[in-house]
Amino acid sequence: MMRPLTRLSLLLGLTMGLSASSPAARGSLNERVFDKAWTLVAERYWDRTMGGNDWNAIRDEYYPKAMAARDEKQLYAVVNRMLDQLDDSHVYATSPADLRWSRETPEERDMEPNRRLVHMPGGILLIGFDQFDPGDDKWIADAIADAPDLRGVILDLRGNGGGRDDVLDKIAGLFSPRKALLIRLTGKKVIEESTRGAGADAYRGPLAVLVGPQTASAAEILAFYLGESGRAYTVGERSAGAVTGGVDYTLPGGGQLTVAEYDIRTANGTRLEGNGFTPKYRVSAAKTPNDAALAKAVALLLGTKAQT
Repeated sequence: MMRPLTRLSLLLGLTMGLSASSPAARGSLNERVFDKAWTLVAERYWDRTMGGNDWNAIRDEYYPKAMAARDEKQLYAVVNRMLDQLDDSHVYATSPADLRWSRETPEERDMEPNRRLVHMPGGILLIGFDQFDPGDDKWIADAIADAPDLRGVILDLRGNGGGRDDVLDKIAGLFSPRKALLIRLTGKKVIEESTRGAGADAYRGPLAVLVGPQTASAAEILAFYLGESGRAYTVGERSAGAVTGGVDYTLPGGGQLTVAEYDIRTANGTRLEGNGFTPKYRVSAAKTPNDAALAKAVALLLGTKAQT
């Protein structure tokens, strides 16, 4: 599931008056969740043509299925099948159970930590992070500043599913001394977002970015910007192509709806949604059995031939 490119979260929850375990309450909650999701998309989705779909007809098709759902899992499966008709990466519903899971720490989920630093031979610093969270920009800046005899930096975005756009702006600014346009968001209004933060303190040394099929949203934008501007070598495989501007809303019962309220284009007008970003140096993004993308990035930074 792709994380929404947004810093905005609007709470539109409703209180429940019946026991959620009773059939009457289940039917009532199903209707409220379904109607809220359908209505928010009808009112907020950036594409007023609804991707060429008849949104009223889609409601007529999926409403009976939502009302027949026997539990939360079935209900959200129906809602997401409805939302899938728009074929937009940032239009989806998340059940209360999945939200609780997503809020657990990596340790609780037995996963790798979100942030990783590796000091590699030859003065190369490998920086891996899996989402754009508050504080990530400062953590990256401090890691670069504290690295001894630094000869190059590799940003590993192969598992990065995106995150907050304000954090994206700051991280992009760490690698360019001048303010530059990153993206234009087009919805009911047009918003332009630019790099910000580091200025004269930006890192100007050799830089490489690793991307792959799981690189999504804000991570795709960062890779495109650093590659298109000539600031970094880009290595790996085509990214996910999941780049629209999502806003989160609370659904009755504690679930969440993400609605793409903005279409997003890069500074030169490229649309990454559905297309992805293709790196200049295309090699396997898989980390095992041998990490060809990392080997290629190191070779590019050190000016040697990659041994993969």
